[in-house]
Amino acid sequence: MADFDEGYTAYQTERSAIRRFVRRWYLRSAAAQLRGPTLDFGCGVGELLSRLPAGSKGVEYNRASVEHCRARGLDVAWYDGSADGWSLGTLPAEWRFDSMVISHVLEHLDEPMDVLHRLLAAAAERGVNRVLVIVPGQAGFRIDATHRTFVQWEMLRDALAGVGGWSIARRRYFPGDVRVVGEVFPHHELQVLIERR
Repeated sequence: MADFDEGYTAYQTERSAIRRFVRRWYLRSAAAQLRGPTLDFGCGVGELLSRLPAGSKGVEYNRASVEHCRARGLDVAWYDGSADGWSLGTLPAEWRFDSMVISHVLEHLDEPMDVLHRLLAAAAERGVNRVLVIVPGQAGFRIDATHRTFVQWEMLRDALAGVGGWSIARRRYFPGDVRVVGEVFPHHELQVLIERR
């Protein structure tokens, strides 16, 4: 995961004014689907985390991004999911949440559905009742060299069918709830809200 360093942090923080303006729309859409203290898994530079309810925290693999977030006053811990078996076991035991968001993370992994299964089990142990998964459409997947697996609706649906205790509450494409937009527009994403039964 050497691709995630100061350069990747700069890529996320040095967006043009127009991209930052448009990005707010996406961040508001995600934040509106979450309730209570939220764990932002793979929080990047904290754009979404800074809009989440009080008590929310982030975890991030990129140490440069962790330092960037902390300098902004955000509560972010460095986390290596591979080393931890994606169990969230290295995080403080007192960290409890109502929601978790996994935004633009799964596409960076070789085995994203295995990781999602493990994260859902770990999230349930920390009191999480709602998980929002966001992944890019096909055009967005192609524009980032760090993307490894194209995660589409059918993959998520099939993977979640085998996970006890969780069900899909909502699926939508954003902006514009039409999948084909993501084939040509690189900033189109799939948002899947999962709730504990």
